[in-house]
Amino acid sequence: MTAPERTPGGLPGIELVLSSRRALGAAPRGIEHWTVDAVTAEAGGEVGRLQVLAIDLVRCPDPWGALDASNEDVAHIGDTVFDMNTGQLAERFDQRLRRRGSRVLVLDYVELAPEWQARNVAALLVAESLDHLCGGCRVALGLPGPLERRPGLDDAEYAEAVRRMQAVWSQVGFVPFEENVWFLDPHAGTLEESLRALRHQHDLPAQV
Repeated sequence: MTAPERTPGGLPGIELVLSSRRALGAAPRGIEHWTVDAVTAEAGGEVGRLQVLAIDLVRCPDPWGALDASNEDVAHIGDTVFDMNTGQLAERFDQRLRRRGSRVLVLDYVELAPEWQARNVAALLVAESLDHLCGGCRVALGLPGPLERRPGLDDAEYAEAVRRMQAVWSQVGFVPFEENVWFLDPHAGTLEESLRALRHQHDLPAQV
């Protein structure tokens, strides 16, 4: 595997703006919707945006149902790693984790502004965002490749797009499970290692 491209001259100042939305009263307990906006510190220009769904396995009455009621990709993740009968993580998946923490983070959406897509910052933004949100986290989940291909892509182009996305997720420390669902156990130490390596690639302070 070739080393990720190092961004010449490092990065300009980038800030992460984290926000959470929650409907009063009607929203089920134990569900948080987080948006992370990455912007340049000086000009306020958009770098990218992430959306993360956080489910608390203790406080949410039906974690599987919460994912199933979301969009198709998130529902697919829920069907793959959760037991629909118990509403909790399936034992065959949970046994691969260190089983610490009760929050499950699902990366629902990751997008970079067009002018940033060639600067190799997607993995860095995902890792930095998870570092902020992983308190009490049992596992982070994602789908590095859409279930439906974009119109106009042939088989080879779609395979290459998925390969590139999987390479990004690998840099963060995610590993594949089943049905193209990837996971990261924040207690395995891989997120810290990945964040140090990614910061080094972009000439940022290494300590985490």
